[in-house]
Amino acid sequence: MISTLTDARSGTRIRAVPIGRRQGGFTLVEVMISAGISTMVLAAILSSFLMMGRSEANLTNYSTMEQEARRGLERFSQDARMASAIVWTDSTRVTLTVPHMSDSGTDTVVYYWEGNTTSPNYQCFLRSGPDPITNVSGTTALIRNVESFQFNRWMIGSTGEATNDVSTKQLQIHLTIRRTSTTVVAATNLVISARYILRNKA
Repeated sequence: MISTLTDARSGTRIRAVPIGRRQGGFTLVEVMISAGISTMVLAAILSSFLMMGRSEANLTNYSTMEQEARRGLERFSQDARMASAIVWTDSTRVTLTVPHMSDSGTDTVVYYWEGNTTSPNYQCFLRSGPDPITNVSGTTALIRNVESFQFNRWMIGSTGEATNDVSTKQLQIHLTIRRTSTTVVAATNLVISARYILRNKA
């Protein structure tokens, strides 16, 4: 309660403020508590943004791998289904003889995985041969960042794998794609293709 005093000589009222009354403001403890709470809230917000960014990067990696694998296998399947002959070098390299659609000629197309660490196409699944549209020869990287790769060859009408070029009627691909980035863990995608039948092979 605030009281007033009156000056006896002048009759002026003087406002008296009680001694020891608390002034408005925050104590040091209150400031420290508020700062601590604010820091925790800010840290939670930043963590959420980081998690969202990493999730988006992972989704982008998987989407890119999926699209690239689909395009690469589609290109291989077109040549494999048209092939009239095959030469099996090893489980990472095959050579297909692909007939022309417009004449009686053929193209030799090589599909292989590059495992040489000094090559600019290291860990790429490659196609080497004439382009079916432009007819310009060259080497094209169909799928990049292929960590492991293997061709499998099969017979038709029999269980088990083919053991030579004559008995090979189907081809299958197993590969593992791995993409890394600086902010997220590596994304890995295992791809097992269908068995592509060499329809034109005798």
